[in-house]
Amino acid sequence: MSETTPPQKPEKTVYERDKTAKERQPQKEKRGDVVKPKPKIKKAFVPKKKTFSTDKPMEHRVRSIRMTSMESAKMIWETLVDYQNELAQLETDDPDQHYHDWEKVEKLFIRLAKKYSACTSKALGGSIGWVYKDIEIAPEITDEELINTVMSVERFKLPEPIKTKLGFHIVMVCESQVHVPREKPPEVDRPPLF
Repeated sequence: MSETTPPQKPEKTVYERDKTAKERQPQKEKRGDVVKPKPKIKKAFVPKKKTFSTDKPMEHRVRSIRMTSMESAKMIWETLVDYQNELAQLETDDPDQHYHDWEKVEKLFIRLAKKYSACTSKALGGSIGWVYKDIEIAPEITDEELINTVMSVERFKLPEPIKTKLGFHIVMVCESQVHVPREKPPEVDRPPLF
């Protein structure tokens, strides 16, 4: 090649457009009508409510707020029920939303118990612990009427305030399970610490 002649262009370039591809045709619109694409219908997951029934004795993890008057107990109970209903009305795609809402209601219950409860379980957020039919009753926290009511309460429901000889109780069943009797640890003689 000489220095005076410019380089030649090749006859066929590598990056030439494929002429066999079909051109995109614009959609024809009817007069006044706009063609909208049809949305794909998604099947929503709907959890089925399974009922658990057994002949075995059950135990429940319970929280309680004790009040001195029925008016104050009703007011706190209505606050909890209204909050639970507000959470239930929010629309989400989460199938476990019901459980998350119940956890939020329990957290509110704990805050209210710590602030307003007249029971010694106030410091624990109203936690009475696991309750079952033949439990030893701590007279400053529970009584027989309260235990019987707790055993009949359905989970995820807040029953109306219960009147006992201790006061007016707002009860929340947080968890339920089959009762397994636990053996008490053997008593060990220990020397005094001081």
